[in-house]
Amino acid sequence: MPAYELEDRITDAIERVEKTVSALTDEYEIIVVDDGSRDGTYRRALTQARNPHVKVYRHPVNLGKGAAIKTGAMKATMEYTVFLDADMEIDPQGLRRLAEALKHNDLVVCSKRHPDSVYRAPLARKFLSVSFNTLVKLVMGIRLGDTQTGFKAFRTESLRKIIRTIVVKKYAFDVEMLAIANMLNMRIAETPVRIEQKSMFSFKAAMQMLIDLMGIFYRLRVIRWYQKNLENQNPKYKPVLPL
Repeated sequence: MPAYELEDRITDAIERVEKTVSALTDEYEIIVVDDGSRDGTYRRALTQARNPHVKVYRHPVNLGKGAAIKTGAMKATMEYTVFLDADMEIDPQGLRRLAEALKHNDLVVCSKRHPDSVYRAPLARKFLSVSFNTLVKLVMGIRLGDTQTGFKAFRTESLRKIIRTIVVKKYAFDVEMLAIANMLNMRIAETPVRIEQKSMFSFKAAMQMLIDLMGIFYRLRVIRWYQKNLENQNPKYKPVLPL
């Protein structure tokens, strides 16, 4: 659970997720990564660490959502790893569906555009979401209905293969991750999600996403940096280039 300046919500978020996941299994861990919050997010999260299932880590400065997810992923020890935004705009009840889908896939993406999803957000944010996803399909060849929803699940073994090649630290982390999964020919499924986003996406964040996306495109299509790194990790494997 990546978290940034959620002092007033982080305790309830951890408790809500703990209640949901403990109903599914006794073997679990909840990893919270405070991404350099300036408020009391880290201190509040630590109060939940008395629960042996809860682990809390902190970046000394704000590095970005992608960096926080990568830190948490590197600490994961269970068979499956799930990413879930700590702001609780997403209903964690979808965990059961994700776990079921992972039985037959390497990676499961919750999609706002799945026909069974419930998605509430300002109209302008919905427009930006659709526009960005269309751009991702055009330049990256990622044929998914949604790349950016902060609720994804992985076989931890598959996740570690992806994480080794990740560069992006901000919001386009998801795109880079899915591009690498495609090159590794991983099995990817989409499931519905319940999500309510009340805030708008800032212009600065939108521009950062576009810059990061162009960087991913350059490394993927122009200098083939990802392909070279994946081949170096396993000389016998030839990465599959997204169309």
